[in-house]
Amino acid sequence: MSRIKLLNEQQGKLLARIGKHYSFDWSKVARISNVCERTLRDWRSEKYNMNYEALLRLQRAAHIRIPKKREILSEYWSAKKYARKGALKCYELYGNPGTPEGRRKGGFSSQRLFRLRPEYAKSIGVVVRKNIRTPRPSRELAEFIGIMLGDGGMSGYQINITFNRETDSEYGIYIRKLIKRLFRVAVSLYMSKNDKAGRIVVSGKNLVEFLKSKGLKTGNKVNNSVNIPRWILNNRDYSVACLRGLVDTDGSFYSYNHKVNNKKYCSFAVCFTNHSKPLLQSVYEILRNEGLDPVLNTKQVYLYKKVNIKKYFQEVHTHNKKHLYKYKSYFVNLN
Repeated sequence: MSRIKLLNEQQGKLLARIGKHYSFDWSKVARISNVCERTLRDWRSEKYNMNYEALLRLQRAAHIRIPKKREILSEYWSAKKYARKGALKCYELYGNPGTPEGRRKGGFSSQRLFRLRPEYAKSIGVVVRKNIRTPRPSRELAEFIGIMLGDGGMSGYQINITFNRETDSEYGIYIRKLIKRLFRVAVSLYMSKNDKAGRIVVSGKNLVEFLKSKGLKTGNKVNNSVNIPRWILNNRDYSVACLRGLVDTDGSFYSYNHKVNNKKYCSFAVCFTNHSKPLLQSVYEILRNEGLDPVLNTKQVYLYKKVNIKKYFQEVHTHNKKHLYKYKSYFVNLN
């Protein structure tokens, strides 16, 4: 929209003449100009330059002459002026944008804006942190920590849990529901075309940071010598729940044949396998504290006796139906 710039305070004088022509009925002048009265007052006080099209309408209606000393300002005539002001203000606030320090300050400012207005950030294609529910310590959270220590992995922005989609499909459903209950986040599921693996994936830096605050670590679990967090080990209920998550993921229930006095027997065992020695030791200690008489070697913890295995399933329980089916098949049918 073009503007007209009159010299020597002619804009106010011109509008005074137009007002006199209409007996100073400024509401009528505003209607003819097709602007509001407030805008007209700003023009009269020369706060802003007049709209050129509005002035032409007034000229035709009031039969007045426009001063010869004038300048027509094209649309966006002020863009250069105010862009310079904006650039100088940014320089004042954030420093030279061509320097690392300037870029750092500008980046922090943008991040602060996006945190305050996440919907705006999403609308322009900026990826923002996902809000999560941060649960208090509980048996469910302790069990989830056990699942992560077993078959889970964590990077700086994502967690994933691997399972066998043929034998653990029902358990995979349980894990996804558990994650949603705990954190109120969207859970993705990926199935490999090359093998039997399924992957449960949740992205979000807030989730990763929360889990790190609860004792989990990013990167290789063996190299990091992962262990059950102290807040779990100090609570019996949490320890048992975490043990359940560990055995449901990294545990197995199987039968084996052996001889005693040349007589063949079929026995059963629970085996937990892991390459982190601190974690193996903690699992061993929890089982022993529950009176289950475990056996520890370099990579496994075993339960051999029938009475111990029964007690494990009665007191620790399992949410992996694969283990439960085997337990019922081997033990219930024997009674």
